[in-house]
Amino acid sequence: MRIAFFLLVLANLLFFVWGGGYFGAQEEGREPQRLQNQLHPEKMKVTLAPPAAAPPQACRRIERLAAKDAEALQQALQGAGLTAVLLPMDEQTYWVNIPALASKAAADKKLAELKLLGITDFHVMPGEGGSFVISLGVFRDQAGATQLLQGLAQKGVKSARLDTRTTPAATVRLEVRGGADLIAKRLPELLAATPAATAVECP
Repeated sequence: MRIAFFLLVLANLLFFVWGGGYFGAQEEGREPQRLQNQLHPEKMKVTLAPPAAAPPQACRRIERLAAKDAEALQQALQGAGLTAVLLPMDEQTYWVNIPALASKAAADKKLAELKLLGITDFHVMPGEGGSFVISLGVFRDQAGATQLLQGLAQKGVKSARLDTRTTPAATVRLEVRGGADLIAKRLPELLAATPAATAVECP
């Protein structure tokens, strides 16, 4: 009985020693082997994927677009997924005139004075409240208008003045922004109906 007890204790001891790997290499899959084969967490690195590249953007400015076609083209561009903004192109002119002559008789008297001073380039037009205005010249640039006004003053015309006038332009500009590929594809198609307009790079 005592021998059987010692044999059982010895068997358990041998099994413990063998299971702990004290007799040499262990089979794959046992716990001590798995612990040895574990990756070192301190050496692990997390690599983030680079962000997706944004599609290239572009901007085109449509010049010499007839004002009557501008709104329809703007809506078509927006419907194609592009941003289209109308740019104001009101024309400013500079007007040299003698204003507020109360009656036709007063206007005729002033015309006679101008002729005596050697000034013949003028015409009479109706003003506000039944008055009359003598137009002496309309210019697109202020320098030309100022030069005429100074010349009139040197000839003795003291009642002339320089006014600015703003009128809607016959053509407008349209600025288009969006994806470069989309602009390259759709803009020529939509401009086909307006052959006088041209598309250029935005400044």
